Amino acid sequence: MPGTRQILHRRNAVDNIRKITRTMEMISTSRYKSYYNKWVAIRDYNDALARIGYLMVTSEKLIEHALLKENSSGRTAILVIGSNQGLCGSYNDYIYQLVKIHLNRAKKLDKKMDIYAPDRKLVNLMSYHGITPAKIYDDFDEMPSDTQVDEITNEFVDKYMAGQLDYFGIVYMRFYSVSSQHAQTLAIMPLVELIDDLSTRETVIWPWDLSFEDFYCSPPVTEMIEGLVRMIIRSSIKSCFMDAVLSEHVARMIAMKNATENADEMIKELSTEYNRARQSQITGELLDIIGGAEVV
Repeated sequence: MPGTRQILHRRNAVDNIRKITRTMEMISTSRYKSYYNKWVAIRDYNDALARIGYLMVTSEKLIEHALLKENSSGRTAILVIGSNQGLCGSYNDYIYQLVKIHLNRAKKLDKKMDIYAPDRKLVNLMSYHGITPAKIYDDFDEMPSDTQVDEITNEFVDKYMAGQLDYFGIVYMRFYSVSSQHAQTLAIMPLVELIDDLSTRETVIWPWDLSFEDFYCSPPVTEMIEGLVRMIIRSSIKSCFMDAVLSEHVARMIAMKNATENADEMIKELSTEYNRARQSQITGELLDIIGGAEVV
């Protein structure tokens, strides 16, 4: 049986860990609330872009543009968004499982797949399994800046317009609510797949009884289509990063809450063990005193 000194050292160590996990839980809670307010604020803007995109791809007269066509270059790409930090449960493992599915699918279809990823924990996990990204964005903060999102958008849109890319998607943890987040892939290009996803989410696309031809466009559609598509894609990419950050903080909140509760339980058990050991020690000392007195 360990002595009282060893038990006290263990209890103090667990208490120090508890303070850390509790602090991390509070930090993630604060950041989650901040990002959630931003997530709510941009929903109306994203829904408006989705409505425009829906009317555009369902127009009676087919709009001729490179961004609305399908390519056959044999090359695909995915942007993988993992957690920015650790201690968030199985967050990165869920994302990695989807990456494997994409790689297997590309192999079966005899297509070349390039993986792009921010320099985060998931990159180490993929490297461990022998997966080397084609490009690592090593200058991203928790949320990329608007300039960085523009760079990503322009990079992949230009490749698709040049016919160098057949498919581009984002693998990330989609945020539904504080109690529901799921790893998924959002198809960004071809654009029709993106619009299909955006127009079938929680918000019903309005109005169904209008068509793209009901609107007067100035400048002409052929001149404004590229800028409009870039706005929709840019908004979708930024939303994916926002969802990923929200989901990460929720996962860390839960993981640190569980760790704090486990530490509380361990401290309680160690306190009970310490009291028993201390009582045994006191009893032994009293017996020694009594035995010594009887000898005298």
